[in-house]
Amino acid sequence: MNQHFIRTSAVLVVMAVMVACNIYTFVPIYGNIASSLSITQSEAVMAGTSFIFFYACGLLTFANAADHFGKKRILVWGMLASAVTSAFVGFSVDFWSLFFTRGLQGFCLGSFAPVAFSYTYDLFTGKKRTLLLAFINSGFLFAGILGQLLSEGITQFSDWTIVFFFFAVVYASLFLVGNQTLPPTKIRSVSPSQQVAAIVKLLKRKELLYCYGIVFTLLASFIAYYDSLTRYLSGEPDLLFFTRAVGLIGAGLSLFTGRLIEDMGIYKTLFIGVCLSIVSVAAAFLYAYMNAPFTIILSSILFVSAISLLIPTVITLIGDMSGEGRSQALSLYSFLLLGGTSVAPLVIMQLTYVQSLLLLLGCFFFHAWMGCLLYMGRRRWEAGN
Repeated sequence: MNQHFIRTSAVLVVMAVMVACNIYTFVPIYGNIASSLSITQSEAVMAGTSFIFFYACGLLTFANAADHFGKKRILVWGMLASAVTSAFVGFSVDFWSLFFTRGLQGFCLGSFAPVAFSYTYDLFTGKKRTLLLAFINSGFLFAGILGQLLSEGITQFSDWTIVFFFFAVVYASLFLVGNQTLPPTKIRSVSPSQQVAAIVKLLKRKELLYCYGIVFTLLASFIAYYDSLTRYLSGEPDLLFFTRAVGLIGAGLSLFTGRLIEDMGIYKTLFIGVCLSIVSVAAAFLYAYMNAPFTIILSSILFVSAISLLIPTVITLIGDMSGEGRSQALSLYSFLLLGGTSVAPLVIMQLTYVQSLLLLLGCFFFHAWMGCLLYMGRRRWEAGN
């Protein structure tokens, strides 16, 4: 592979990891933040939710702005804006300042995901495109664990505010590196009315709505799983840390998604991911009733494996189905992915661990149902042609 592809891929993957880390930084340190700012833990959760809601809004906003200003410009200047707003979070003094600065940080970080996907489609074709998309998605899943480990580790040796000063430095560095490394792409002139019309057209397609049904609960399941696990294992910090850490093993499965899709077909790959997710929740149930550490460790690996397989599979389905409306389709994907995630912490904090597992099981059976509708829809289309 040429140096151009390697350099561009390296920068985009590091950006993906560092951006996605901030989705999860609050999960293990809600208590530290609440204690430091003299607020309740539920208020800390609400502040964390503001990040995800505004992040979702940023995803939709910047995906459409990229058509006017250029994808590279949005990516690199988004990093600089994220650096400034991350520092603002570290200066929070009460609930409202935390709520607004965290939301502003989320909005700026929303400049990455859908723009990066479209940027990848513009720059590369064939196997290079598939490989880079797999790497970016692996980065997102890797960040799901790394973000928790970083925030918890830094907070143990310092103060929670240092977490956000650390990310401010990281994003500023990525702005400089990205500005020098990432190549520009052509700017397409698309009016807002054309973008809205494209989105409306996409939402009329049943097969895309089935995909979006899966998307809405996909990353929400990830947040729900580790949020409930963090509270359940609060008295066993070593086991909790190890369970999170070994989950990173599962993130590597997304690198093989392209090969699985080629060998087995996209729908079989989707159902393998759903089956893995159901087995992972079954293993978590065993831990809840048998208290055997091996079962929760296995559950964590299988759970991350399932999500790491499902996300790139669903992205591939949406990308293949949307054609020329791919940019809008992927921005909707990112918006709905994080829209569901914004609801997850508020719901999960009201449930016991076993109730959370039952909810997750319901989500995964819903994924199986949506997958069946997608498959049957394809069969009917093939029969009609």
